[in-house]
Amino acid sequence: MPLTARGEAIFERLPNAAPRTSTGSIGCQIVRHEELCIGCGRCASACPTGATSKGDMFDPMQLYSAPPESRRGALGAALRTIARHQPSGSIAVPDRVAAFRTIVFDAARCIGCGACARACPTGAAEALPVPAAEIASAGMNG
Repeated sequence: MPLTARGEAIFERLPNAAPRTSTGSIGCQIVRHEELCIGCGRCASACPTGATSKGDMFDPMQLYSAPPESRRGALGAALRTIARHQPSGSIAVPDRVAAFRTIVFDAARCIGCGACARACPTGAAEALPVPAAEIASAGMNG
């Protein structure tokens, strides 16, 4: 799949990178499923452009409001059992703690390579083909 204009612009800024002209994984649409995310940061480590990064905070309300059948929902149920009271806001995460961080996604920096989706252990990041209508509107129906 050819790169979009945004993808080509990002590739020009990457050291030692060249746009792929043949079909490949570049150009996917990344869909995030926040209810599945456990904040481990593997997607951030895998991202070549820094479009996905680990935040310094964690919002426990993400656990409390997650569907009960999701991983976050299970963690929320455990937190309800052991917590004396529900936290009122976000919590700063100490540097030594790797998990339970807010994952920040910047769509403008994303090249759609799918590295985040391949690295995610829970399926919270998904790489989907770009819809044909979006390709046509970008003038890529060559």
